[in-house]
Amino acid sequence: MKTSVLLFLTDILPEKRRLFNKIVKNKIFGSLPNEKVFTEMKKSGIEGIEVLLPKLITADDIHDLKEVMEANKMQVFSVHQALRFLTQTKLAEIKKLFDIAQLLSAEVIVLHMNSAGKQVLDPKYIAEIHKLEKNYGIKVGYENMEKHAGSLMSGIGWDGKKFGDLMKKNGFKITMDVCHIGQSGGDILNFLKLNMARIVNIHLSDYKSHYLNNSIRPMRFKHMPLGKGELPINEFLKILKNENYPGILTLEIETDLKGLLESAEIIKNAT
Repeated sequence: MKTSVLLFLTDILPEKRRLFNKIVKNKIFGSLPNEKVFTEMKKSGIEGIEVLLPKLITADDIHDLKEVMEANKMQVFSVHQALRFLTQTKLAEIKKLFDIAQLLSAEVIVLHMNSAGKQVLDPKYIAEIHKLEKNYGIKVGYENMEKHAGSLMSGIGWDGKKFGDLMKKNGFKITMDVCHIGQSGGDILNFLKLNMARIVNIHLSDYKSHYLNNSIRPMRFKHMPLGKGELPINEFLKILKNENYPGILTLEIETDLKGLLESAEIIKNAT
């Protein structure tokens, strides 16, 4: 198991923060230099990162990221597609993600089910994803989504059984988002046991039920530090260790460096 943390590209390269980043994302590391941040992460057991890409990204952005990671002896384990809300991800864009992942030596690309849309039912799309995986030697992990109005195709994007069954049918790998399962009323332990063979990446955080989560959906009750919510995190980690889970375990937490390190210590000390 490889312990990772999900970071926006602009968390690592704050000089590239644009208006969108300033609206949706705080500077979680403040004015701390990357050297200090990565040194503390490594001490807590964090071995690498998942980088969440912006919609507009240049070759210089990738070069600068790679340079920072190499200078700090940290790996990019996975690449997360840019956040999108109303449009589907076309195959040409996915091909570019494979190129970026290859440049960064990443193992996994994270794609959102709501961005894939009904393409996941198209045999041509399915075949092309598998072709890209084979040609690049990089896996795609489709991420289960949270439950909300208008969810993808009668719940396939968030319903644990429907999602798992479709991934198995298509031969797709999974990025399991623990918080999304909790928000959707699912059982994270059961989902893990049923889909362990297909899971290549896990987005780990805690979750607390609250009526606001299904209305204006504030982040304060989602993607919480481990132990701050109501999910059975310790039991979940115990299963991963007992089963020798070989994939990536990625902290996706809304917090600061101190909160990330505390959650990483919980992972490291889990028995």
